[in-house]
Amino acid sequence: MKGISWVWLGTAAGCIALLAVGAPLNMSLYQMALPFALGLAILHAAALGLTAARPLAGVLVSLIPMIVLPLVSDPVGAAPMPFSVVAIITQVLVICVAGLRAYWMVPAAAWLASVIIGVSLNYVTMPHGQSEGAQNNVVIFAAVSGGLMVAAVVAQQWQHMRTELAAERTVSAEEQSRRRLAEERTRIARELHDVVAHGMSVVVVQATTASYRHPGLSEELKKEFDDIAANSRRAMTEMRSMLGSLRNADAGRQLGPQPTLEDLPQLLASARSAGVNIPEPTLSGVEREDISEVIALTAYRIVQEALSNVIRHAPGATVNVDFTVSGGNLRVQVVNSSSDVGALMAQLDKGAHVGQGLIGMRERAAIVGGSVTCIPTLDGGFSVSALLPLGASKSAAGKSGTTSNNNEGRAQA
Repeated sequence: MKGISWVWLGTAAGCIALLAVGAPLNMSLYQMALPFALGLAILHAAALGLTAARPLAGVLVSLIPMIVLPLVSDPVGAAPMPFSVVAIITQVLVICVAGLRAYWMVPAAAWLASVIIGVSLNYVTMPHGQSEGAQNNVVIFAAVSGGLMVAAVVAQQWQHMRTELAAERTVSAEEQSRRRLAEERTRIARELHDVVAHGMSVVVVQATTASYRHPGLSEELKKEFDDIAANSRRAMTEMRSMLGSLRNADAGRQLGPQPTLEDLPQLLASARSAGVNIPEPTLSGVEREDISEVIALTAYRIVQEALSNVIRHAPGATVNVDFTVSGGNLRVQVVNSSSDVGALMAQLDKGAHVGQGLIGMRERAAIVGGSVTCIPTLDGGFSVSALLPLGASKSAAGKSGTTSNNNEGRAQA
């Protein structure tokens, strides 16, 4: 913006200088009447400024003074003809500016028209014979203006090439960035598969065959191993979904069914089997049919992550899960009490890696226009409160389908 301002300021200064010199010169050296002297100088200087904004219109306007000036002048002595020096300089600048601002045919036409006008005026204004000075002026004007016109056109084309090259470099850089991102996603998917899939498969096989390998197991232990196998299969299914999303960023939402609030009982039962005391959740004003699929999925994942944190950091604690619909929003609250075992594990867990579960919950809620608040309670427990708008748009739903898959591993951390 600053560069453009300086260009216009320079153009305006040049027009004022040409007008200040051209008008007195027309009156004193070419003995023009004041209206013609001042009017033609103003018109020619204004044409230069107009060419900077509207090249074709400026060129057409500049030809008018070039035609009229020799017809209304009566040069004193050896004054340059058929054009004055100021008129020649102004017209050369007009052609150069047109060469920098317009397609090459516009400055070429301006140059050709100016030369034709100069040659023609030699015969019209001097019918009894052309002076050598007038002929030389036309030749010099044609040579100088023609050379500068070619230079201006070349400069414009060079600038266009630089702009196009910069644009191509930007596109190439973006394509390379996308390619590297795709390669990185594929690498992450491959490493996750190599590291996690084999171990999870072993867990599933061992849990499934435990009752056959150890015939003396009690029914309670058999049920425990069955739950381990079921949870492991569910984790592997979700991991495969995440790996599919990493391998194909444009895959969109998965074809397989996503968990909803209808799957909460199974999730709570799994948490209870891990030693967490969870009373039946309260549903205040909640109508399942009013909750969209994406909101239900988001609420399920938030509860899932909150329970995972309780199992990890506060085993044996009591967890209250509440759902409330108010003001067009679904409020999900997961509040756990303190746990002596959890306090001990928290001390042992110091220095371990920082999980990304809370960040993942906030990202999921932000996708649908909601928010998540995580704060410790006064009794030493922890509270996770999510506010999700029931009127989330379909665009948010589509975005959630892709982004939630990309964040799956982070939300499970």
